[in-house]
Amino acid sequence: MKIPSYDDLARSIPDIHPRDTFDQVTRLVPATEPVVEIRPATLESRQPAALFACVMGRTDAQPGAVMALAREFSPRIERHGAASVVLDVSGLGRLLGDAHGIAAELERTASDRGIKARITIAPTQTTTRLLALCDDAPAVVTSDVAAALAPLPLQLLEHLRPPGSTPTRSDPLVIMARWGIRSVGEFAALAADEVSSRFGQPAVALQRLACGIDPRPLIPDPGVPRYVQFMELEWPLDSLEPLSFVFARLLEPLSSSLERADRAGAAIRLDLRLVDKSTHTRILQLPAPIRDPRILRTLLLLDLESHPPSAAIDIVTIEVDPAPSRIVQYSLLQRAIPSAETLATLNARLFALVGEDRCGSPVLVDSHRPDAFVMERFNPDESPRSHLSTPAPEHPGTPGPWHPGTLRRFRPPVAIRVAVERGRPVHVAIDRKGMPGRRVEQAAGPWRSSGDWWNAAGEHWDRDEWDVEVSDGSVCRIYVDRISQQWFLEAVVD
Repeated sequence: MKIPSYDDLARSIPDIHPRDTFDQVTRLVPATEPVVEIRPATLESRQPAALFACVMGRTDAQPGAVMALAREFSPRIERHGAASVVLDVSGLGRLLGDAHGIAAELERTASDRGIKARITIAPTQTTTRLLALCDDAPAVVTSDVAAALAPLPLQLLEHLRPPGSTPTRSDPLVIMARWGIRSVGEFAALAADEVSSRFGQPAVALQRLACGIDPRPLIPDPGVPRYVQFMELEWPLDSLEPLSFVFARLLEPLSSSLERADRAGAAIRLDLRLVDKSTHTRILQLPAPIRDPRILRTLLLLDLESHPPSAAIDIVTIEVDPAPSRIVQYSLLQRAIPSAETLATLNARLFALVGEDRCGSPVLVDSHRPDAFVMERFNPDESPRSHLSTPAPEHPGTPGPWHPGTLRRFRPPVAIRVAVERGRPVHVAIDRKGMPGRRVEQAAGPWRSSGDWWNAAGEHWDRDEWDVEVSDGSVCRIYVDRISQQWFLEAVVD
């Protein structure tokens, strides 16, 4: 018995004449506005999470070595000539760090193998290829692509033409050179509608390349092995429980393939085709190479619990980015830490419970705002960036520097009532059990601080801080918000 799909039950779409489509477009778009508009500043919003690397060999003597180098970092590789490749490195952030860390690891591996190559990283394929052609250009660009490409010579766009094309006297780049346009930024700044009216659509395509916009997505080389599994469901799924069985069936062969190749997953890409013909995409960057199907299934389910799809699911596709397997050698002299699989599962459960921005390691930021910090992903292998401890004296008999004690902060600060005489606090009253709240014996202050007054989001602060000792012997830090005139207890000194 054949079960009809949604496409069989849907109403057929009537034939539409091209003239009807053109009439609808001209009715919606005013005649005074150009149809084509290129804005280099909107490039970052189009591809916020993409990151590409270009490895361009200096000689054609080792084209296979460049390809072998790229295969160690990503399975999505596209060839451009004999010794030039572009690879997608979007999923390597958890393993190698930011874009600068990925570029440093690529350069180190190339140097170890004796490969002389120019390595660049950028948010688009076009940008990274143009940067690789010029030695004076920056090697890593993560934002403001238009500003990075602006000083490059205009003739570099010749290398991005399709193979076999020969420029003529009427070629747009030749004419631009006659007009005195020498840089990529000058060409990108021209009005797109004027370029289209004078040179046609080929010139518009060149101008999009000058803006750093990719003409098409990356097409992986067919010779690179990819670890992909997909399943077209017999009926749509709208809950996570039946979806877990689908994940288990797809991840089992993927794990076996990775084990045979002595590889593990560095990142997982999940594409869910929904019944409304849209695609729900999630990319999970793993803290360490993992190939256990049960761990991977748990991570996918916990991520979907925090980021559920908007409709029922028709097709499930899972792709794993491979990485060399880990060789774990435990030490007898160091304290044992949980495995990467256990930490990844625990972090995923906490993310699903409290949110990704409320779980991790607090890191101090360079700001005068009191108690300003950001949350970063927890990584036990990394040492803390900053510490507040006081160094011990060099000799045991030498007195060390004075230590002011430790501030036990309250988050959020506790609202209190303070009696003030002659501008100084004289009594503190706190409506919480176990909190100090008596007569003020000594007070030091005030210390006024303010900032972010230029921020329109309302995150500015303006406060006067006091360090006070109350009658029960407790030392507290209190402050008054000069905007709301409300007093708060910020910390107790231990």
